[in-house]
Amino acid sequence: MDITTGMLACSEGKHFRGNHRLQNLQINAWVPEHPNKHYRICVTEKSNNKKYTKYCPLLDKAGSKATCVLGHSRLDCLRKVLQGQADFGVFEAEDIIVASSYKNADVLITNEIRRFNTPFAYELYPVVRKSSNITRISQLRGKKFCHSGYGYEPDWTKVISQYFEARVVTPVCDADLTAVENDLKSTSQFFKAACKAGPRVSDDKLDTKLMRTYPNLCKLCGNPPDCSKNDKYWGPVGALYCLTDGAGDVAWAKLADIEYHFGITGEEHGQAPAEAYSYLCVDDKLAPLNNPENCAWLSRPWPAVIVRREAAESVQQMLSFLKTSQPLTWYWALEELLEIHAQTIVPLDSMMVPDDYLQKAPGFLSANSLAQCEPSGKVRICTKTSSEMNKCDLLQRAAKAYGIEPQLECLAGWKTEFCMKAVQENFADVVTSHPDDLYVGYREFGLRPLLYEYTKNLRSVHRVAAVVHTNSPIKHIKDLKGKRACFTLYNGVGWNSILSVLRSETLVPSTCSATAALGDFFSASCVPGVNRSHNFPSSLEALCENDLYSGESGAFRCLAAGKGEVAFIELKTIKENTDGANSEAWTISLKSNNFRALCLDDQTEDCYLSWATPGQVLTRGNTTDLKKTEISIALMELGNLFGKYQKAPTAEFQMFAPFDNENNVLFQDVTHHFEEYASLQEDKAMAHNYERMIEAPSQCSSAQTMRFSHITLLAFLFLHLISD
Repeated sequence: MDITTGMLACSEGKHFRGNHRLQNLQINAWVPEHPNKHYRICVTEKSNNKKYTKYCPLLDKAGSKATCVLGHSRLDCLRKVLQGQADFGVFEAEDIIVASSYKNADVLITNEIRRFNTPFAYELYPVVRKSSNITRISQLRGKKFCHSGYGYEPDWTKVISQYFEARVVTPVCDADLTAVENDLKSTSQFFKAACKAGPRVSDDKLDTKLMRTYPNLCKLCGNPPDCSKNDKYWGPVGALYCLTDGAGDVAWAKLADIEYHFGITGEEHGQAPAEAYSYLCVDDKLAPLNNPENCAWLSRPWPAVIVRREAAESVQQMLSFLKTSQPLTWYWALEELLEIHAQTIVPLDSMMVPDDYLQKAPGFLSANSLAQCEPSGKVRICTKTSSEMNKCDLLQRAAKAYGIEPQLECLAGWKTEFCMKAVQENFADVVTSHPDDLYVGYREFGLRPLLYEYTKNLRSVHRVAAVVHTNSPIKHIKDLKGKRACFTLYNGVGWNSILSVLRSETLVPSTCSATAALGDFFSASCVPGVNRSHNFPSSLEALCENDLYSGESGAFRCLAAGKGEVAFIELKTIKENTDGANSEAWTISLKSNNFRALCLDDQTEDCYLSWATPGQVLTRGNTTDLKKTEISIALMELGNLFGKYQKAPTAEFQMFAPFDNENNVLFQDVTHHFEEYASLQEDKAMAHNYERMIEAPSQCSSAQTMRFSHITLLAFLFLHLISD
């Protein structure tokens, strides 16, 4: 099982500037245990602030004791620290939960990064209106509840947001409902009314349905029919206004927001008299708002520095000299990389493992194990490579830290077809698919897309074209008759797209044998993987040279070398292998303007045979609607948390990005977020869409099915059991 890495650079700050002579004395006073040792800090690059390229070169100055390692996300950096590829980094509370899950004794927490002089980043309390006569927790049933709502800031996770309800609400566990709906139903039946505004789930249609099913959860809001993030009672301050405006009896809020709202700090005039409200303490007592001692229900730890054990003492000493440094020194650069300007680096009196650090914050670690209902099951993802397994494992740990339900389970498969069979036989729930694998999943295993990977950029979709040399006499699709063809893959997008076009224009017979049809149409071809097909014409392998012409770049190489006269490839493959974009010898002299795509009759520019979404999430065709909804809710929420929507200053985790220096691992890098597959099919302007193309009823009575033995399936089960 893989270990994980991540780094957060904390936000905001102010410099403390002292006497320069004192600064130099302090810096020179630190003598590292290993004078020639450089301690590697993992830095997460931010798209709007290129701190890695700006500050890391300063660490190369003479006398520096630090150097940079670049991470794609905080959890990527965490993996690097745990695996020994970096020595330290700064991490948020959820990152530390992930670190704790590994039970790795090789790392320690050495310092906290505090914004204020308080033991925790924030504490949470329920506040009750005295006139509601709530003096004990048991009296909350039937009362009116004010809540901040859904999705308003990165450090307000589902676990924290719903902790109060998880502690006090009597759970309703209906096996016919999703985990999300069970939570809503439980709260709806426990409280008389509430305001919990904002999107409950990522899918708009399901969100509207849930809002209408449980209208009392929006009844206290300023605009109940809308119940959105635009409501006046949405957000941390909104929940308190809901309470003090008289709409609710109890509110769940942060201590700092409570003190500000009621004027406890004296900075602002209070919005309501503090003496008319009380804290409802976790020990079933009331406390005045100006004295919340020992009353907090949940505390969030500060961000902290995680260091490899062998470097812990030296790094802690090194960090103690920050914030006393001169500009443009390596110390100053390290301070900028940590982004601690307005914060204080507080060394722990006793270094500790991540689990012990989290245990110091009341309620925080245990909050992740609070579930109102026993889980109905997990989303079992079959992974096709070791890299996919490693990424899935990290995603599963992050999902648990954020309270995503149902939880993920990662199963190790051997290859794409094997995972498809595992899903078909209900040993797994989903497998992610590249468009080239979609036909096989559809026709050979009976799988169906549940979600698709959405990209905002039209040119990032998978567009496959019939590409020829610019000076080729081939002008139209019909001119391909008798020509030599290069394919990326048997039964891939190019294969099925040209077959569909030729059949629609009656250029080949509508026979069940695609290999016979295309074998007769082209004089010779290279179709990698065609030997899976029974009785395939030998002409379909006539142009192949081992694996030289397989895949996207291979099919293009087949065309560029003159072996073939047409290649069925993605349009972006031309750009990736011409004009110096690829350094391989065979591409050196290739120019993009030496190639062109054939147009269909309804195209004048952007010519292609078909387009497909970058990737799909496939499940069994007979998966129940309830299970489909569970899977969609979990993956769409994760896509919003860890996709391109991220709100945090640095990315916690990147689902749609390279992983361990590999592209398109588990998901496609160009993806922005997930969308329901049904919404794609509702689009009426979908000319030449590949997903719709292969959904068309087959004219053949049955598709040839790949055969997997019971021994293979038993081997899959064995691998799953030993991975637990």
